Amino acid sequence: MNKKTFPNLNYTFNNQNVLNDLPIAISDLLFKRSTNMSFKAGAYIFEEGNAPEGIYRVISGKVKKSTLTTFGTEHIFYVCKELDYLGYHALLSDENYSDSAAALTDCEIAFINKADFLKAVEKSHLLTQRLLKNLSHEFVVYINATKALAKYTVRERTALNLLILEDKFGDDAGTKTSITITRMDLANMVGTAKESLVRMLKDFKEEALISTKGSTIFIENHQGLFDVSNFN
Repeated sequence: MNKKTFPNLNYTFNNQNVLNDLPIAISDLLFKRSTNMSFKAGAYIFEEGNAPEGIYRVISGKVKKSTLTTFGTEHIFYVCKELDYLGYHALLSDENYSDSAAALTDCEIAFINKADFLKAVEKSHLLTQRLLKNLSHEFVVYINATKALAKYTVRERTALNLLILEDKFGDDAGTKTSITITRMDLANMVGTAKESLVRMLKDFKEEALISTKGSTIFIENHQGLFDVSNFN
């Protein structure tokens, strides 16, 4: 199975178009008062337990979604890329955030306030349908991520998460994908200790699956990583 046929949709929210091509009145309601904000890597966009103030869209950069475990460690369960929306789950459920969102890299983020978003949902049946469809798909993504933690070994999970990040950081130019992520963040994605993650990356380098330069990881052999992931 090659890069083009790897089933990334099983691990991707795919919500980039949820607010596209809506009636003009709804689009104006959503975007006329939207604002852009900049976040440095590591800065929180919103935090677990806080009340939601609106929804966010990634204009540039990458955002990590995470929760705290009972041991106080971070579990990163999803990475948002350019054009992804986040933060609408808490608004629609009228609950506080059940997770945190922080800049994985330097980011520019668009913000739509709570009142405008909820008014648009109330007025647009099309938007409501899209949100229901996306929420249902995102539930499947969460289930797949949970199953991966239970089903796969650390080695397999490391390979699988590198494939997921290849999709997040890659482009359509066909160039070698470079992934900029700290070892701690990657360990928190994989669900292992940083020391175990570092040893695994060393093994992957010796197997010519990846190369590294500082905190940047280069994917050298997509098919080899896919084979290691034991994905089925």
